[in-house]
Amino acid sequence: MMIGGLVCTFAILIGSAVGAFADTPRKKDLWSDVIRNGKSVVFGRFVGKFESTAFRSRRVRLREVSTGKDELLEVDEGLGFIAEKIPPGLYDVVGVEAVYFPRTSGPRRPERYRPIRQRFSVKPKSGDASGAMIFVPPDRPVYIGTIRAGNPLDGIVYRGHQLRVVDDFDESYDRLSVFYPQLVGSLNREGIVPARHFMLKPTVKVDPLERVVGQDDPIRQARQYITEGKFKQAISWLETFMPASDSERSEVKLLVGEALLGDKEYTKSIEALGQVLLMNPTDMRALRLLARAHAFDGHLEDAQSLYEGVIQSLPEDAEANLHLGYLYALQENRVKSQEQFAKAFSTDFDYLLNDFTPFFIALREALEGNAYAYKPPRILRYTVPPPRSMESRRASKGNAFAVLVDHGGKAIAAQIGRQSTGNTPFFMHALLKARYEPASLNGIPVPALVIMGRTNSDTQ
Repeated sequence: MMIGGLVCTFAILIGSAVGAFADTPRKKDLWSDVIRNGKSVVFGRFVGKFESTAFRSRRVRLREVSTGKDELLEVDEGLGFIAEKIPPGLYDVVGVEAVYFPRTSGPRRPERYRPIRQRFSVKPKSGDASGAMIFVPPDRPVYIGTIRAGNPLDGIVYRGHQLRVVDDFDESYDRLSVFYPQLVGSLNREGIVPARHFMLKPTVKVDPLERVVGQDDPIRQARQYITEGKFKQAISWLETFMPASDSERSEVKLLVGEALLGDKEYTKSIEALGQVLLMNPTDMRALRLLARAHAFDGHLEDAQSLYEGVIQSLPEDAEANLHLGYLYALQENRVKSQEQFAKAFSTDFDYLLNDFTPFFIALREALEGNAYAYKPPRILRYTVPPPRSMESRRASKGNAFAVLVDHGGKAIAAQIGRQSTGNTPFFMHALLKARYEPASLNGIPVPALVIMGRTNSDTQ
């Protein structure tokens, strides 16, 4: 089922723990000055999230493991560079923060529509790392890489919050020497080479723009087709590829199954993905896609068993927990439903803004069985009054926005169309601040979306 999507996702955090701002080096600082004051230097770059002109005060929040004290690394408002002085130690990477200012074509009204502080929480996925940590040594600066943050799709499946780290050391060190020549000069004179410590394993740099993807890698081209929604092209492309190993055969079969799923050929998709799991029973991606295919085809018991298999390996997986929460609500199992929803929103709390599949499947089943089984979220009270006028839905194709209300009736995340103007941001702001009665399914509270308008993007 193709459902209208939205763009420019951001997670909402109203209020934030207090943290100490790190010190930006002074132009005349030498390395001896830094260590004399009990500090070290952290440098790198942050890109890929909160880069809109509507965001201000971007920073990375670290928490020293032994003391629990927070340090805030300021990210410059231009290209996202980081160069800060903080005490040496081992730090947890808590999150990336920014302040969102509602955009408007008219005068600002800060007394009613206050800026919203937001946080992109950091919790690495299974296989990335067991934790996001940075070690700041006492005897040399540390380079933390170019941190790329975002909410990417993996084929037709939303992956949730993702961090990737690219090692751009030479470029970053050159930039440090331009802005702080005396500091870098003192390091060079003393023969001190900055350490490299990354919160995650560094990934390979992005290929040059002139590279033609697919000429030497048909599997990569097929993945690109699937991400773009060109499912028939992906299948045709893979039919011309002759795998040279068992691993390639498994990957080709998985991609065929995924493309068939995207093309709504559910029975064929189930067959192809089942063959992948026969070859490799621990393939989590195949297991996830097979569960989704069964759910779309109406085999909810099979989908439930498969998603239960996913959370045995990945207990905090947002997709599996959301699906199970809705499935348990369909079965009128309140306790299990609420447990699964709580787990789902413990990390990827904006999941349903990017992948409506769990909500859509549950709603379809509920409406087919009993049109009164589902009740949408209801606003109990506006803390911030909404604008008196709003563009019509028909005229607001680029002015779309959505607010995610969790199973407790709390607005926890939102996203807004990039072309939104006029009163749209103020209306979204009012919905974020409002109090809700949560949506319900068979009388059980469930998460749901409050949506206005539509955009060009679609998601499976």
